Amino acid sequence: MYLSPTDLQNARNAALDHLQTASVVLIETAGKLAGLSLEASRRVLDEGQQQLDGLIAGGASGLEPPPLSRLVAWRSESAEQLREAIGIIGDAHQRMLEATREQVASFDQILMRQMDRAALSADPAGEVAIGHVRNTIRQAEAGFNELTDAAARGADLLEEQVRQVSEVLSSDRTAAD
Repeated sequence: MYLSPTDLQNARNAALDHLQTASVVLIETAGKLAGLSLEASRRVLDEGQQQLDGLIAGGASGLEPPPLSRLVAWRSESAEQLREAIGIIGDAHQRMLEATREQVASFDQILMRQMDRAALSADPAGEVAIGHVRNTIRQAEAGFNELTDAAARGADLLEEQVRQVSEVLSSDRTAAD
């Protein structure tokens, strides 16, 4: 039982490809979240600039609280940004799960090939043991796939709940307008 140079190279390339995919996912996610944060920061700066302009113009003697309609709009905007952030994180989570699933599948494929090679020179008792190892590997991969599917469903449920909350907050905004 041995790994050929080609097997080693293929395993190494697959692992590097999956690592690169994970890195790209994280970089893209960080960029999207930074963009969302930048947008929120711009809104806050614009609001501050409006208040400062009002003070400079002498329109108000002090800082007055914003009207209720503006507070409702802020709440709605915040809920929408939270929904977007959860969506970005959820998408990244799904992509990372897929990359991990592919890496585990490629590793299991190498193990199965090694079992096939070992079976060629095994006695009957060894073949039975190898058969058990193959079944264990298949069951472990199926269990892993079930866990990743459950994690993906959990992320989808969280995104749906955040979307529903965001919609409720947005409907409050339209009711206040």
